[in-house]
This record gives sequence, C-alpha cells and structure tokens, in this order.
Amino acid sequence: MLDTATTIHTMTPAWRDHVSYGDIVSFRFPLAEEGSAGQPKARPCLILDIEMRGDQLYALLAYGTTSRRRSNVGYEIHVRRRADYLSAGLNEPTRFVGARRLLVPLIHSGFATCRATGSAVIGRLESAPFDAMNAVRGRIHAEADIADDRRSRRRDGLQRGRNFTADERMPRSGASIGKAVNQ
Repeated sequence: MLDTATTIHTMTPAWRDHVSYGDIVSFRFPLAEEGSAGQPKARPCLILDIEMRGDQLYALLAYGTTSRRRSNVGYEIHVRRRADYLSAGLNEPTRFVGARRLLVPLIHSGFATCRATGSAVIGRLESAPFDAMNAVRGRIHAEADIADDRRSRRRDGLQRGRNFTADERMPRSGASIGKAVNQ
C-alpha cells in the first residue's frame, strides 16, 4: 500500500498558477490612515475574481479586517464561526469588505509569501461564507454589466427612455377627465 500526501497547489511556490476566487491571501493592502511610513502591514484579503488582462493574470482582492467598527462597510462577507475561520486559515473572526476592492497583478510585490510554503495563500472559504462571497460576486458583476451597458448607450448616443416610439391617442368620447359618468 502506498501512502500519498495530498498536495494543495495553492500552498506551494507555484500558487499563482492555481489560485481562484474564494482563496484568502496575505497582501499589503494600502490604507490611507497608514500614511507613507514604509510598507502597509500584510492582512488577509479575499480573492473575489481572477481575470486576464493582456498576457497577465490579475486578482480582485477584498479587504479583510477583524475590526467590528462600521467604518468599512458594503458587500461584506463575514467569517464568524470558529470552524469557518480556522479552516480558512484565519486566527479570529474576520469580515471581508467587498466595497473596498483592489485589482492587482499576481506578480505584485504586495503579496506576502510564507517562508515555509513559498505561497501567499493562507486558506480558502468554504460553506456559508463561500456562498455569501458568491452572492457578493454576483452583485459586483451585475453592477459592472449595468455600467458597461450605460457606457455603451452613451457612446451610441442613446439615452434612457429615448429609444421608443409613442402613438398619439385620442381621448375617449363622452367622458371627460375628472367627471363621473352616469348611466
């Protein structure tokens, strides 16, 4: 009998070739309040999407925080249950703020790799948090589609409500507006 160890490819130095939405990475997310004193601290960030631009892969990252303050809100994915945050590679309950997103190339120097694994991936969402992430992704994609449609309408010279024809109608005979009709 052969013993085989399962290799999780996202936890290897080749992590960039295997990441996908739902993975949690360590990234130095830039914050205005940290100022320009050195590099921002590495924090968990959720990959909401992977996309190809030109010949380079990019990750759409959502900011992760353990703070319970309401300063960073919108499109939130909460990882509160102990089993969920431990399986996701997190040390404590965390929320990912989808309203605070950043699109970065996977070769960006902001990714903080682990010395032991050579990977920036610290875990992956599962179960209810994964479903919540997909709901947020759906909203973000829908809003992007709506914005694209609006831009294309502006480019084509169409304005909302202007691309229809109206028939002129004659008022009904015998009844005038605002008066009751007795029969």
